[in-house]
Amino acid sequence: MIKVVSFDIGGTLVKLNGNCDAYSLKSLTNLLNLPYEKVRSSYKNVFQKTKGTFDDLVSEFCNQMGIEKDQKIIHFFQEKFESEGFSKIDDHVVKLLQTIKEHGYQIILFSNTCNLYSGSENLEVLYPFVDDVFLSYEIGFTKNDDESYRLIEKRLNHEAEEFLHIGDNLKSDYYGPIKNGWEAIYYGDDMDNVSSIQSLDELLSILNIHTINQNTI
Repeated sequence: MIKVVSFDIGGTLVKLNGNCDAYSLKSLTNLLNLPYEKVRSSYKNVFQKTKGTFDDLVSEFCNQMGIEKDQKIIHFFQEKFESEGFSKIDDHVVKLLQTIKEHGYQIILFSNTCNLYSGSENLEVLYPFVDDVFLSYEIGFTKNDDESYRLIEKRLNHEAEEFLHIGDNLKSDYYGPIKNGWEAIYYGDDMDNVSSIQSLDELLSILNIHTINQNTI
């Protein structure tokens, strides 16, 4: 039985600002002319699993990559973190979480993110309806790490099968939770052999929550 509903943040509950394609890991790989997996691993280890100042994180990234910290790298990350971030949260999302909370479910936020992204203060409107927040740079693990699931289960004192996670990244928000014994729903296009929704309101029927008029939520 589901007791805890877990939400990804960026791209699920909150729209992301900026041109993410321009500052993706692929674009960073092209800039550095280095193997994608090496760039991806170092980026996650530094920016998503640790908390620090801009200068410290960029320096550590370059150190792990074995490259010199030059202006093109500094400029890339300056533009990335200045342009990308969390937008203002829609009132509809707030009401949705309130409805789920009122029906007895615990709610958590579980996100792979960096402390340098702007707009984190916009999340505060959700906190009255959220029982706990698990950000990768604070817990030291991402949704791709099995340890993150064990940490959350222990802190909330629930078994794996009592969690349902919803997010827009197929790998980290669907296959990752499923691998770790959680239920999961992909928030995106309909796909074969993948439980998915195209609207967050669909969660209400999945959780057996009935309202007089779901369109008013």
